[in-house]
Amino acid sequence: MRRSDEQRAEDAFPWVRLSNTALVVAVASALLALARFRTFHNDTFDLAFYTRIVWGIARGDLYHPLSDSHVLGLHASWVLVPLALLGRIVPIVPLLLVVQASALAAAAIPLARMAARRLRTPLAADVTAAAFLLYPTVLTAATYEFHPSSLALLPLAYALDAWDQGRLRAGAIALVLAVLCREDVALVSALCGVALALDRDRERRAWGLGVAAASALYFALYMFVVAPRFLPQRGSLALHFGGLGTSPGAIAKSVLLHPIATLMAVSKPVKWLYAPRLLAPVAFLSVLSPRWLLPALAPFAINFLSAWSTATQVRSHYALLAIPFVFASAIHGAARVVDAKHALGAPSDRPTGRRMLALCAVMVLGAALVAHRRAGATPLSRMFHSADYQRDARARDLETIVRAVRPTGLVVAPDRALAHLATRPLFQRYDAWTRAADDVIVPIEHRLRFDGTQTLWRSHEEISVRNELARGVYGLVRAERTHLLLRRGVSPRAFAEGRYVAFSSDAAWTTARHVDVDRSVAIASWRIERHTESSSSVTLWLVSLARWPADMGLELGWGPMARAPGAERDDPARIHAFLPFDGLFSASHVRVGEVARTTVIVAANREALERDGVYFGVRRVDGSRLHAEAPHWVRLDATAAPPAVGDTRTEIP
Repeated sequence: MRRSDEQRAEDAFPWVRLSNTALVVAVASALLALARFRTFHNDTFDLAFYTRIVWGIARGDLYHPLSDSHVLGLHASWVLVPLALLGRIVPIVPLLLVVQASALAAAAIPLARMAARRLRTPLAADVTAAAFLLYPTVLTAATYEFHPSSLALLPLAYALDAWDQGRLRAGAIALVLAVLCREDVALVSALCGVALALDRDRERRAWGLGVAAASALYFALYMFVVAPRFLPQRGSLALHFGGLGTSPGAIAKSVLLHPIATLMAVSKPVKWLYAPRLLAPVAFLSVLSPRWLLPALAPFAINFLSAWSTATQVRSHYALLAIPFVFASAIHGAARVVDAKHALGAPSDRPTGRRMLALCAVMVLGAALVAHRRAGATPLSRMFHSADYQRDARARDLETIVRAVRPTGLVVAPDRALAHLATRPLFQRYDAWTRAADDVIVPIEHRLRFDGTQTLWRSHEEISVRNELARGVYGLVRAERTHLLLRRGVSPRAFAEGRYVAFSSDAAWTTARHVDVDRSVAIASWRIERHTESSSSVTLWLVSLARWPADMGLELGWGPMARAPGAERDDPARIHAFLPFDGLFSASHVRVGEVARTTVIVAANREALERDGVYFGVRRVDGSRLHAEAPHWVRLDATAAPPAVGDTRTEIP
């Protein structure tokens, strides 16, 4: 390109328009990311992971509790050091989210400059910036969690723009800044050097080979010298590539010595669509100039070899490092379409060039809009759900629970709450905790999904909750509809006393309504009250005649008794399975001879219960009776008058 053409492209570049666009996108993305964080809708733990690293660096603490390892065994993200210094004066989570959104939005500008220069029109800059910001991965990464690789997009895009201008030193410096974001960016940088070295110009070849060698050396030193000394026993390396090896050396050996076996081991039909999906948002123009697609091979190969299904999803953050090169190659490809000689062309060729440029613009914008509609992160996308950014019942519950967590000690929490607890020395994931905790936040949302069914008893989520309540190591200190807070050192009966057992005075039960269920359980009394127009509250006073198992479940039935085809017994028309004591107190902690009170809401009004009859059953989680000789159902007289005030004992002789 002649110098005068380049100068005209620079002079006509729409700086104000694109800068304002990037600013608006950055602010909107940051606000969405903050809203998702504040409403507990981050369902993975990456934000908490990096928040803890930043918090620890600021305090000289390089241990990470999630991986139980030194941070150098996780990633070499030196960019987090200056963020840690800032994190001493501003809240860390908002800092990370705002910086990430700003870097991703700003990366559109260098790519737009490159497009305007190559295609010699401001229209190319507008189309490139719009397509970049519509690319599914970009705004998804900007509004969900935090990853240091997101920050690398800006210096990578700047390096491409600088090299396109011939500013080789500036491009190399930008690549150094990109490599400081994460160690795997060094592979991308090395391939950038290889792509530059393919140029005919001797100086560009020399710079390219130097960048490639330096980047490859840095990556090798970290992966094969530094990282192995600090690798956690079970880190992301093993999770992603465990089938190929558990160390960088073992993985490299598998790939190099057994490439066909490796490919067969990791290949799935859906993975073969990964490359087309990456290129589709730019209308496949990248294939017309594949030289600058070369650096994208590094993240592509890593994601393709990964065992995680999300690694090859276009909207996943794993695709971020490939995006600048998808666009750089697409820009070069569009230039070939507009002008095969990459020159201004004769005057007679200009109308044809403008038509081809318009065609490319329509193709790219159309492809970008389709891709964004299918997998983007704005209201234009079918993947956008406004509820992910709104305060709901779960958020209110977690706000209350998190406030009740003690400021010291090890806390265990589900992923959605971890980022709110990450600025402390010790915390672990609820799904993978390995150490004795001081406070445990327990999710119980599954109870809403399985309410009234035996699936509730047998769900793997309930098994975990039931085991913790029964162990006796932790006591319940706070109960909300979707989460519980357990605390070490608190009696497992403390929350239940006065609610479910050891109630001081309750005249509503009397042995006058005593019903034996089996040799472990007797009913001291029961009461049916109106709850709503279509539901009733049933309270049962149960007597423990022997020690109850932790996996005890209860059922109420009503309606005519009938036998289903192939069944061995008659069952009521309607059955409601439920957990004793609202699922907040383990039946194993009820003392023998003690009366325990439990209440359940059933979807039948009192008149229907009185008309059809009420049946009660005690079960194990597999649906069987506690004892083989016990009846499956015991009928309760729903029409009997409430007991008179009398015996208020909570234990029987």
